[in-house]
Amino acid sequence: MKFAQLYAAAAILSASPRPFVAATGGNNFTRRCGRLIQTFKQPNVKVLYSGYVTKGTNLTFPDGDPSCGDEAVVLADMCRLQLNITTSPTSNVITEVWLPVDWKDKGRRFAMTGNGGSSGCLMWGDIAYAAALGFATVGHNNGHDGMSGLPFLNRPETVIDFAYRALGVSTTVGKLATNFFYQDTLTTSYYWGCSGAGRQGHIAAQRYPEEYNGIIAADPAAQWNRLAASILSHWYTTGPVGSPTYLTFPQWQAVNDEVLKQCDGIDGVLDGVLEDPMKCQPYFEAMLCTGGQTWESDQCLTVAQVEAVKKTYQPTCGNKGRFAYNGYQPGNDQFVAFNFVIGEPSSIALDYLRYAYYNDASWTLPATQDDFLAVIDELLVKDPFDANADYPDLTRLKNAGHKLLSYHGGSDGFFPYTGTQDLYDATARNMSLSSRELDDFYRFFMIPGLGHCAGGNGAWYIGGPSQYGAGGIGFDPQESLLMKMVKWAEEGVPIDTIKGYSVDATTGALEGAVREHCRHPMHNYFKGGDPKLPSSWECRFSSLYP
Repeated sequence: MKFAQLYAAAAILSASPRPFVAATGGNNFTRRCGRLIQTFKQPNVKVLYSGYVTKGTNLTFPDGDPSCGDEAVVLADMCRLQLNITTSPTSNVITEVWLPVDWKDKGRRFAMTGNGGSSGCLMWGDIAYAAALGFATVGHNNGHDGMSGLPFLNRPETVIDFAYRALGVSTTVGKLATNFFYQDTLTTSYYWGCSGAGRQGHIAAQRYPEEYNGIIAADPAAQWNRLAASILSHWYTTGPVGSPTYLTFPQWQAVNDEVLKQCDGIDGVLDGVLEDPMKCQPYFEAMLCTGGQTWESDQCLTVAQVEAVKKTYQPTCGNKGRFAYNGYQPGNDQFVAFNFVIGEPSSIALDYLRYAYYNDASWTLPATQDDFLAVIDELLVKDPFDANADYPDLTRLKNAGHKLLSYHGGSDGFFPYTGTQDLYDATARNMSLSSRELDDFYRFFMIPGLGHCAGGNGAWYIGGPSQYGAGGIGFDPQESLLMKMVKWAEEGVPIDTIKGYSVDATTGALEGAVREHCRHPMHNYFKGGDPKLPSSWECRFSSLYP
């Protein structure tokens, strides 16, 4: 189904702003909000709900899919609009539009959010945070509800919604709703999201670059099919609970401790964080049990376990050594453990292959890792729904004058940051641009000590997507990445470093180290002094390391 009518309507609304005075509950703002269920009309769009919501309200969703969570805290007085957008005769997208009272006073901006993994769960924290900053903010259910991939079965249009279309139509309709409600024209548009939502950020940059002045794509699962291949291949490596290659959570923690013992001092500071993980080449044989030693008495590993750990560090390849995805990097082993201690294949990757890629509810993983090589080969050449977001050409984004900030946690245990770094480097090569030239519109940061989206051992709190509610008490929202992107896109102030804060794991308060994280291809170099102070560090190219 084409949306030419929606795009035409957007152009008309943009050209015909009318005066509108925002007000609080009980007056014009509230009345207009409540009437949207009757007044907002667009092709293929049905308004399900419209109503005024005050700051501090705890929204609950008793009829929602339980796998998505059942509540969201509202951080600003606003109008809440819920829409059903028909995308084909057999598919639809549920979209939320949050319209804050102070939108006009705070810049008339628009923000789009995404979804984790392949899920149909809205990122309520990202929506609420952006709305509190005055953005008209939109989220959507990716064309289906819940964490399971079962809704993809025999529903190819739903898979297309997940791959890219839900993002596109929700952005278009969200902008229409914003301009209609405020009777004014939004000025600039942004996207921010992490993990699966980071993949959608790269989809935004590659497929819809004219729609967003600035895009923040964090820990992106951009190489979607390759990533699925890698995650499932590693499951064969570590095996189910009780297999000779299986490691318990304490054993993975011991692996992480050994890595830090061998490599933490490379950057000059013993702080539990590797500033440049790829400089670490751990010798895992140091953990081998010898002479009757056991894990229970000596905290050592068997030969099979050591070989399994070493293999997780190696790239995933198909037949004849065809490269699929990078291995895990040193320093994230305690987070890698969350992937493997359950002793089962990743449900996200398995569901996507079973219900979407192969469209066969009876499909199961091959019996052996060698048999799985054929699946990897297929994933490398076939992407039937265009779910991958690793096209290394951002010419349209560059020509539009828009910006992409991509970052990835150096301690991400779900998938390694090196895949995101590789995408940046591939884009530079494909566009024949140096890093300095690419930096005009596309920047990549590796954030040492950041796990997957939030949490970690380092100065991980940066005010990014999926971080609200995970800590950061005392953080100034004006210093968030979203507002830094605003300054880059609107004022030409580039993001040269990203300031990160360590967080007290108990209270969630900012405490301890503060670090100015460096953009690729630089890393932090310790100059001396108090390592908790950002002034004690300096961004340099790796070749300048001692």
